[in-house]
Amino acid sequence: MSLRSISGGKDGSYVIGAIFTSEYAGKADRLAASCEKLGLPYVLHEVATIHRSISPRGSGDLAYTKANFIRHLLAVHKKPVLYLDADCEFVSQPDLIDEFVRSGCDFAIYNWFADSYTDAFVPIERFTCTIESLPKNRFYRFAAGIDMATTGQLRCSGLAQFYRNSIAARSLLSRWQQTIATFPGCADDQALDFTFNNLGRRSWLWWLLRARWLPKSYARISWWIYVKPVINHPELPGRGSSFVKIKDPKGRKQFYRSQIKRSDVQYLFPRDCIIDTEQHMLCKLVDNEIVPLEPTNQTFWL
Repeated sequence: MSLRSISGGKDGSYVIGAIFTSEYAGKADRLAASCEKLGLPYVLHEVATIHRSISPRGSGDLAYTKANFIRHLLAVHKKPVLYLDADCEFVSQPDLIDEFVRSGCDFAIYNWFADSYTDAFVPIERFTCTIESLPKNRFYRFAAGIDMATTGQLRCSGLAQFYRNSIAARSLLSRWQQTIATFPGCADDQALDFTFNNLGRRSWLWWLLRARWLPKSYARISWWIYVKPVINHPELPGRGSSFVKIKDPKGRKQFYRSQIKRSDVQYLFPRDCIIDTEQHMLCKLVDNEIVPLEPTNQTFWL
């Protein structure tokens, strides 16, 4: 399965794991360097391919799913696993993961539905804009946000995931793997949502699984410019995909809107503003000019 592995760090109560293909080798080296700097135990495996649930360009070989890889790490290392996408990096000590280990948490991931504020901002150059000589990564606009809330349903970002070496965690991984196999072409995040949200009270796993939700800082994508990262994904996700949505003949859903309420969001920034991260100003676009409106004392991490 593995062409080669990169490992190091001090022995600890859990191990950090990632898979990568040759085109991501440089980013895997960056992740390894960030682990070394903080003395974190890690093992990164280079593989010939990844499953198409990770990337539409991947293969149909189910040996190369995230679920199967994490199950492999649990079996080999006999301790909890913190899975990361290879294009992530550590910025500071992930102390919360040690707390997960001590508390007996089986599973942890970032859950959009369980976060009180999710607004994402991207550089204005990602939009159609004719302003000449626009500084790169200085001006940001609102791109997306979820104003729905529940702690019982999952809508995940799977770049960072924690699993204890427990019956409950291993069973969740097996069911996630089965969902991916049952619905070819679906994205692994979507498949994990579907798996978790369809456990149901009649399932022993629903009662046994101890789940926690990671804060944004532990799954920080660069569009959360107002969040100081612990685990960082420096690049923005690609726009659009050819993943297939899950359509279950039994009528099961990725998530159930009847269990989700509209949240009372306290916005950090108006969604129609432009944020000048250099001058710390909230602005608007007027006649193709960026006009400052008011200052902001928010700190930004770009």
